[in-house]
Amino acid sequence: MRSMAPESKTGFTLVEVIITLLVAVILGAIMMQYSGSALIQSSTPIKRLKINTALQAAADQIIGAFRQAAPSDSAAWSNFQSSIGAAGTDQNNAYGEYQVLFNDFIQFDAAGNEIADVYGTAPENTLKVVIAGANDDPLTFLLVR
Repeated sequence: MRSMAPESKTGFTLVEVIITLLVAVILGAIMMQYSGSALIQSSTPIKRLKINTALQAAADQIIGAFRQAAPSDSAAWSNFQSSIGAAGTDQNNAYGEYQVLFNDFIQFDAAGNEIADVYGTAPENTLKVVIAGANDDPLTFLLVR
Protein backbone atom coordinates (compact mmCIF):
# COMPACT_ATOMS: atom_id res chain seq x y z
CA MET A 1 0.00 0.00 0.00
CA ARG A 2 1.09 3.40 -0.76
CA SER A 3 1.18 6.01 1.90
CA MET A 4 -0.62 9.18 1.15
CA ALA A 5 1.83 11.89 2.06
CA PRO A 6 0.63 15.42 1.56
CA GLU A 7 2.21 17.11 -1.45
CA SER A 8 4.35 20.08 -0.56
CA LYS A 9 4.08 23.16 -2.73
CA THR A 10 7.26 24.79 -3.97
CA GLY A 11 7.57 28.16 -5.73
CA PHE A 12 5.50 31.33 -5.71
CA THR A 13 1.93 31.85 -6.67
CA LEU A 14 0.99 34.20 -9.49
CA VAL A 15 -0.45 36.74 -7.02
CA GLU A 16 2.81 36.87 -5.06
CA VAL A 17 4.83 37.47 -8.24
CA ILE A 18 2.47 40.25 -9.42
CA ILE A 19 2.55 42.01 -6.02
CA THR A 20 6.36 41.80 -5.92
CA LEU A 21 6.64 43.30 -9.41
CA LEU A 22 4.16 46.04 -8.54
CA VAL A 23 6.15 47.02 -5.44
CA ALA A 24 9.39 46.98 -7.46
CA VAL A 25 7.88 49.26 -10.13
CA ILE A 26 6.60 51.73 -7.51
CA LEU A 27 9.97 51.85 -5.75
CA GLY A 28 11.72 52.24 -9.11
CA ALA A 29 9.49 55.18 -10.05
CA ILE A 30 10.22 56.88 -6.72
CA MET A 31 13.96 56.33 -7.11
CA MET A 32 13.88 57.61 -10.70
CA GLN A 33 12.16 60.81 -9.59
CA TYR A 34 14.94 61.58 -7.10
CA SER A 35 17.89 60.38 -9.16
CA GLY A 36 16.59 61.96 -12.37
CA SER A 37 16.93 65.50 -11.04
CA ALA A 38 20.37 64.66 -9.64
CA LEU A 39 21.50 63.39 -13.04
CA ILE A 40 20.21 66.49 -14.79
CA GLN A 41 21.92 68.83 -12.31
CA SER A 42 25.19 66.88 -12.36
CA SER A 43 26.29 68.73 -15.50
CA THR A 44 25.98 72.17 -13.84
CA PRO A 45 29.36 72.06 -12.03
CA ILE A 46 31.07 70.96 -15.24
CA LYS A 47 29.57 73.88 -17.19
CA ARG A 48 30.57 76.30 -14.43
CA LEU A 49 34.11 74.91 -14.38
CA LYS A 50 34.37 75.32 -18.15
CA ILE A 51 33.28 78.97 -17.94
CA ASN A 52 35.64 79.70 -15.03
CA THR A 53 38.53 78.02 -16.86
CA ALA A 54 37.89 80.22 -19.92
CA LEU A 55 37.77 83.28 -17.65
CA GLN A 56 41.05 82.30 -15.99
CA ALA A 57 42.59 81.85 -19.45
CA ALA A 58 41.47 85.38 -20.40
CA ALA A 59 43.02 86.75 -17.19
CA ASP A 60 46.24 84.86 -17.94
CA GLN A 61 46.29 86.38 -21.43
CA ILE A 62 45.83 89.89 -20.00
CA ILE A 63 48.56 89.35 -17.38
CA GLY A 64 50.88 87.86 -20.01
CA ALA A 65 50.34 90.85 -22.30
CA PHE A 66 51.01 93.18 -19.36
CA ARG A 67 54.29 91.44 -18.55
CA GLN A 68 55.32 91.48 -22.20
CA ALA A 69 54.42 95.14 -22.80
CA ALA A 70 55.62 96.39 -19.39
CA PRO A 71 53.95 99.79 -19.80
CA SER A 72 56.06 102.45 -18.14
CA ASP A 73 54.58 105.80 -19.13
CA SER A 74 51.03 107.15 -18.91
CA ALA A 75 50.28 106.70 -22.61
CA ALA A 76 51.34 103.06 -22.57
CA TRP A 77 49.23 102.44 -19.43
CA SER A 78 46.23 104.11 -21.03
CA ASN A 79 46.60 102.05 -24.22
CA PHE A 80 46.91 98.84 -22.23
CA GLN A 81 43.93 99.74 -20.05
CA SER A 82 41.76 100.46 -23.10
CA SER A 83 42.81 97.17 -24.73
CA ILE A 84 41.19 95.34 -21.78
CA GLY A 85 37.90 97.17 -22.31
CA ALA A 86 35.77 99.71 -20.53
CA ALA A 87 33.80 98.84 -17.40
CA GLY A 88 30.35 97.47 -18.18
CA THR A 89 31.26 96.15 -21.64
CA ASP A 90 31.33 92.65 -23.05
CA GLN A 91 34.60 91.76 -24.73
CA ASN A 92 35.56 89.10 -27.25
CA ASN A 93 39.11 89.98 -28.20
CA ALA A 94 42.59 88.51 -28.30
CA TYR A 95 42.46 87.99 -24.54
CA GLY A 96 39.26 85.93 -24.65
CA GLU A 97 35.56 86.34 -24.00
CA TYR A 98 34.61 88.15 -20.80
CA GLN A 99 32.65 91.03 -19.30
CA VAL A 100 34.58 93.92 -17.77
CA LEU A 101 33.13 94.85 -14.38
CA PHE A 102 35.87 97.25 -13.28
CA ASN A 103 38.95 98.61 -15.03
CA ASP A 104 40.49 101.62 -13.33
CA PHE A 105 43.49 102.80 -11.35
CA ILE A 106 43.23 102.55 -7.58
CA GLN A 107 45.19 103.65 -4.56
CA PHE A 108 45.55 102.48 -0.99
CA ASP A 109 45.70 104.27 2.33
CA ALA A 110 48.41 103.77 4.95
CA ALA A 111 46.54 100.80 6.44
CA GLY A 112 46.40 99.05 3.06
CA ASN A 113 42.71 99.66 2.44
CA GLU A 114 41.52 100.59 -1.03
CA ILE A 115 40.48 104.24 -1.34
CA ALA A 116 37.67 105.20 -3.68
CA ASP A 117 39.05 107.47 -6.40
CA VAL A 118 36.07 109.78 -6.88
CA TYR A 119 38.10 112.56 -8.54
CA GLY A 120 40.14 110.42 -10.92
CA THR A 121 43.38 111.44 -9.26
CA ALA A 122 44.76 108.02 -8.35
CA PRO A 123 48.37 107.62 -9.40
CA GLU A 124 48.66 105.42 -12.47
CA ASN A 125 50.69 102.65 -10.93
CA THR A 126 48.08 100.12 -9.77
CA LEU A 127 45.44 98.98 -12.22
CA LYS A 128 42.55 96.97 -10.77
CA VAL A 129 40.73 94.75 -13.26
CA VAL A 130 37.58 92.77 -12.44
CA ILE A 131 36.20 90.53 -15.19
CA ALA A 132 33.38 88.00 -15.22
CA GLY A 133 32.34 85.09 -17.38
CA ALA A 134 28.93 83.94 -18.54
CA ASN A 135 27.98 82.79 -15.03
CA ASP A 136 28.81 86.23 -13.52
CA ASP A 137 31.51 84.90 -11.20
CA PRO A 138 34.01 87.77 -10.89
CA LEU A 139 37.77 87.43 -11.14
CA THR A 140 39.85 90.29 -9.73
CA PHE A 141 43.52 91.01 -10.29
CA LEU A 142 45.89 93.94 -9.78
CA LEU A 143 48.53 95.01 -12.28
CA VAL A 144 51.30 97.08 -10.72
CA ARG A 145 54.14 98.82 -12.50
